[in-house]
Amino acid sequence: MKITSVRTRHANRSIWGHLAEREKTLPLVTPLDIYPQFEETRGSWFWDSGMAVVEIETEDGLVGAGWCEDGCSAIPLIIETHMSRLLIGQDAGEIEGLWDRLFRATLPYGRKGVALQALSAIDLALWDLAGKAANKPVYQLLGGPVQPDIPVYASALHPVGADKVTAEAKAYVAEGYKAMKMRFPYGPGHGIDGMRANEEHIANVRDAVGDDIEIMADAYMGWDFLYAKKMVKRLEPYRLAWIEEAFLPDDLNSYAKLRQETDIPVSGGEHEYTRFGFEQIIEKEAMDIIQPDLRRCGGLSEGRRICSLALAAGITVIPHAYGPTHIHFALAETVIPMIEYFPLPCWDALPDAEVEPIFHDELQPKNGRVGAPDKPGLGVTVNEKIFND
Repeated sequence: MKITSVRTRHANRSIWGHLAEREKTLPLVTPLDIYPQFEETRGSWFWDSGMAVVEIETEDGLVGAGWCEDGCSAIPLIIETHMSRLLIGQDAGEIEGLWDRLFRATLPYGRKGVALQALSAIDLALWDLAGKAANKPVYQLLGGPVQPDIPVYASALHPVGADKVTAEAKAYVAEGYKAMKMRFPYGPGHGIDGMRANEEHIANVRDAVGDDIEIMADAYMGWDFLYAKKMVKRLEPYRLAWIEEAFLPDDLNSYAKLRQETDIPVSGGEHEYTRFGFEQIIEKEAMDIIQPDLRRCGGLSEGRRICSLALAAGITVIPHAYGPTHIHFALAETVIPMIEYFPLPCWDALPDAEVEPIFHDELQPKNGRVGAPDKPGLGVTVNEKIFND
C-alpha cells in the first residue's frame, strides 16, 4: 500500500468547532490577563481560526484524512516542503516507523508545537487509511471497544451572568449530562474581588445542578501558585471533580505543589506534546488527570503510548475537546472514563459562518453519551464547503 500523494489543505474554521470563535468574546481568565491591554477577551490576542486537513492517497486509490489546528497557516508549508518527501513511496501500513522517522527528521525545529501538530494530522490520516483498507472502524484496529459507548461531559458555562449560567447548567442536566465544566472569570490581577467572583460562579453552578452532578472548572493557564493556593481553599466545599490548567504548561513545579495543597484533583496537558512531555508530568507527580489532544500530542500512535504511561502510573486520561479521533481513542482505552463535548448553551446561537459542519457523519451525544462509529476508518468525511469559507 504505497503512498503516492500527500495533500494538505487549510480551512478558516477551528478544529474545536463553534466554541473557539464564540470563546473569543466570552469572559474567561487567560495567560495574558496579566497585561491590561489583553485582559478583556481572548479574542484580543488569539490567532484567526484555522485547521489543516491532510489527505494521504495510496496506489490503490484509498485516501485517508487527518486534521489539526492551523491558526497560523503553517501546516501546509511544513508538510509540503519537508514531511511529504518522507512519506511518498513508503508503505502506508508502517504507521509506527513513519511516525518515528517524521519525529526524528523534524527534531531541529520540532519536538513540540506546530511540527507535532503536523505529525499528528499525518498519523491520524494513516490510521484512517488503515481502517479503510481493513474495512473496520479505527477503534477495532486499536483493540477496542472496551465499552459500547462513551460518557461525555458538557464543556461551556462561561461566566456570562448568574441567571444565564443557572439556566445553562440546568439544561445540561435535563439533556442527560452527568458532568459539566465551567470557565473561571478571573486570575491574580483581580485580587480578592476576582477570587470572590470565581467562587460565586462555582457556587452558582453547584446550586443549579445539586450534589449528584460532577462539576469542574478551567483556569486556562491564567493563575500563579500563590493565587491558586488561596483559591482552592475557597473552592473545596463545592466538591470539584478537577481544576484544569491552572498554570503555564511547563510550570510543573506549581502543578505538583498545588496537588499537595488540596484534595481537589488537578488536571492539565492539553498543550503538552509526545510521551516525553507526559512522562515528565507523571514523574513530577504534577497531575491527577492528564488531558492530551490527539490533534497536538502526536496522533493516535502517541496517544496510545501516553495511555500506557498513565495506566502504569495510576493516572486518569480524559482527552481535550471533542471529535471523531477521541471517540475511537476512548473506545479502545481502559484508562479513559469520558471525553469532552462543547454543547451550544441554551442562551446562545451559532453564527452564520459556523452552520456548516466540519465533518459529515460525525456522531453526536445523546443523553450524555456517544456511541461507537460503524463506518471504516475514522468514520467521517470532511465537508468540502469549509474550504470555501
